[in-house]
Amino acid sequence: MVKTKLLAVIVAGLPSPAWAQNTAQMTSPITVLDDVIVTATRTEISSQDAPGSVTYISRKDIEKKGGENLLDILRGTQGVSLRGIGSGGRKAISLRGMGSKHTLILVDGKRIPASNDVIGPNTDYQYDWVSLSNIDHIEVVRGPMSVLYGSDALGGVINIITRKPDKSLSGDVTMTGRIADNSGSDGHDLDFNLSGSANSKLTYQVGARQSRRAAVDSKLKPGQSAIEGRDKQQFSLSLGWQASEKHAFTLDFTDGKEDRWFDTVKGRSPAITFYQSSYDIDRQQVSLGWKGKFGETEAALRAYQSEIDVVNYATNGVRPTSPQKLQDKVLEGNLNFPVRDHHFFTVGLEHRVEDLQHPKLPSGSNDFSRNAFYFQDEFELSDNTLLTLGARVDDHEAFGSETSPRASIVWHASDKLTFKGSYGYGFRAPTIKQVTQGYSFPISVFLITSNPDLKPEINNAYEVGVNYSSRKYKINAVAFDNKVKNLIDTRFDQSLPGGIQQWTFDNIEKAHLKGVEFSTEILASRNLTLNANYQYLDAKDGNGQALERRPRHTLSAGLTWEKRGWEFNLNAESLLDQLIAQRRTIKKVPNYTLWNLGVRKSVSKHIDISAGIENLTDVRLEDKSPVFRHEEYPRTLRLQVKVGF
Repeated sequence: MVKTKLLAVIVAGLPSPAWAQNTAQMTSPITVLDDVIVTATRTEISSQDAPGSVTYISRKDIEKKGGENLLDILRGTQGVSLRGIGSGGRKAISLRGMGSKHTLILVDGKRIPASNDVIGPNTDYQYDWVSLSNIDHIEVVRGPMSVLYGSDALGGVINIITRKPDKSLSGDVTMTGRIADNSGSDGHDLDFNLSGSANSKLTYQVGARQSRRAAVDSKLKPGQSAIEGRDKQQFSLSLGWQASEKHAFTLDFTDGKEDRWFDTVKGRSPAITFYQSSYDIDRQQVSLGWKGKFGETEAALRAYQSEIDVVNYATNGVRPTSPQKLQDKVLEGNLNFPVRDHHFFTVGLEHRVEDLQHPKLPSGSNDFSRNAFYFQDEFELSDNTLLTLGARVDDHEAFGSETSPRASIVWHASDKLTFKGSYGYGFRAPTIKQVTQGYSFPISVFLITSNPDLKPEINNAYEVGVNYSSRKYKINAVAFDNKVKNLIDTRFDQSLPGGIQQWTFDNIEKAHLKGVEFSTEILASRNLTLNANYQYLDAKDGNGQALERRPRHTLSAGLTWEKRGWEFNLNAESLLDQLIAQRRTIKKVPNYTLWNLGVRKSVSKHIDISAGIENLTDVRLEDKSPVFRHEEYPRTLRLQVKVGF
């Protein structure tokens, strides 16, 4: 067993910055314009050359969707689905059927604390660290990336790349209003960005956002909310200092304050207590980084700290949930250097301490530390074949050492046709609260309890894919196979007095998630572009039972028509054949499709206007089934004005 794992380590995949740059120069026969990404290899590389399945969401795509948050922007992306996670109508991201806790969220390569699992399974606090107006583009890498980013990347990585400072003074202000049908869930967004330079060496980028969206009342449960209300203030500052031609420093700071509220109940009839539950959520991240070049060797060093503080309040005499604070401290560095003509190595170290403060933990707090070493070799087998091998060794304070190998190969059969194949191994240790004896987390009518016997999750993932690109159309198809052992989930345990449902963390001994992804983009005419994404997912446990909240079929399609400065967009997303657990039973829920319509126009060099209708057919999941764990906003008119300077 040990020999087998050591052999796998040698055949592992961990991308490298400098190699990626050299790869594009040495090999890439692609003549079609291609996106440049950094997440798959921690360096700039063509998406065609990148190992694994990657989706690039541009600034234009973000503005076209006109969404409120990261979930809106990722909706309809290949391999991505949103699942309801309980209270307040919250939703979370799932990549290829893996849980939201298996998707690592990064901002410029810096990890965001996994609050969706560490703070609680019904949270989505990891998605709103950066305002949409401050995002340059988003990179989605599907498949295990533990070799580069550690255990939280068991299912994939979403890297939010922010807008970089411009040496010339520039900025923009964006005002957005939303008016919803018959629900009172109106809202607004106000965004501001400013970029420039103080001198030839110092640049800056400042961003700010204020947004609000009212709660949506439940149609099935009078006096309760189907979607929580939100009020957010966000601020970001980035400073860049080019100390010399070969040395640069960056200082990044983000701060966000958010209030959420929803009406709910405690107890059962006739002893029902109606009350409002509200949350104060404070987020902050500060980072200091350096990059340098010594001959052909590139080096990087970065230290950063992320913190999220959550406090709950309740009215009408109901006891609120306990306050909690999660802090992540990371020190990381890497070297990238060539070896002979066709090899490029990356080696890196990471030290990370995760600290959770919670009154129900021993001494009121607990922390886990992790140390990691990773390496990667990217080399050219031939003029059109790229091989990436690498591995990561993680040393977890509570669960010991684990090695995560990865291997991938990219073959350019022609300047239009590319084949890819990869294998990745990943693991994820239980969180502090999941294994602490006696810990419990009440939220609404649910009580989540710990399980000291939990085992780390393990994932062996394989994928093969083909991509064809021409000036008229692009086609991508991928088959994937994930074999997960000891998948951590919550299972219904028992009903408690007062209508409380007790759920307990538990391991699913085996889970098998396999399927296919297909995407296409077609230039139907000079003005008309069509696109479509489809995922088939077969997700079952070791007994052959289908896993809940994982649609078997996910389909999105859209069209864009552009002429004389006008741009019209129409898109739809369908979720089909989905099961959801209700207490001890699994029930099939109805299929549904969401339609969105949008129009944009540049009225001058500095002014853009746009409008849209979200949820065009006014789909309400409560009308379809009471089993759904989330709701969609009702039909909403969106109006937006952007002024640049």
